[in-house]
Amino acid sequence: MTRRSSLRSLIALTTVILAGCSTEQIDGQSNPESTPASSAVRLPRHVDHSDRPQVHFDPCLDIPDSAIVEAGFDPASEENADFTPDEYTFLGCTYDTPQRLYGLNVLSGNISFEEERQKVQTTQKNTRPIEINGRPALLEFDSGKPDVCAISMETSSGFVIIDRNLFKGTGAHTPESEWCAGLEDTARIFERYIPKEG
Repeated sequence: MTRRSSLRSLIALTTVILAGCSTEQIDGQSNPESTPASSAVRLPRHVDHSDRPQVHFDPCLDIPDSAIVEAGFDPASEENADFTPDEYTFLGCTYDTPQRLYGLNVLSGNISFEEERQKVQTTQKNTRPIEINGRPALLEFDSGKPDVCAISMETSSGFVIIDRNLFKGTGAHTPESEWCAGLEDTARIFERYIPKEG
């Protein structure tokens, strides 16, 4: 059983257990303040201590292996990349290409897209607004950090970032024109699985 299927099984079991919990009080009367758990809503794997929205889009669970393969990466290389301090949440996984030429991080967080936009405008030397399947996004790279490119896409809870590294294996950097080549295609594949607004 792969790490991904083990994690999915654990989430499904937890959801079933919680959905089966009774909302009745000891005297047999229903508690009007309790709402039954919906089997259609999965509990996030982590909830921080902030007032930010919960992160329901989970790349590790919501992007199928077929999409990972379509993007040119190996689902068997998946490793957890969650970042979960008290103030915000990022759920995510990393992947490699079968030839280990590229490494990919896919993280879904509850820091707002506007916060991300402001941050990259002050820290990245090369940032431009784009759209991925009609969704507002940012293409982000820095000439001072070779072989790295990222795309951030707005979501209802914040943003999803797809961050790719190139591993040429020779010790030499690739030309800057290659850093982001094809990353928008990868983002278009993964965006299909991010829930649409409203």
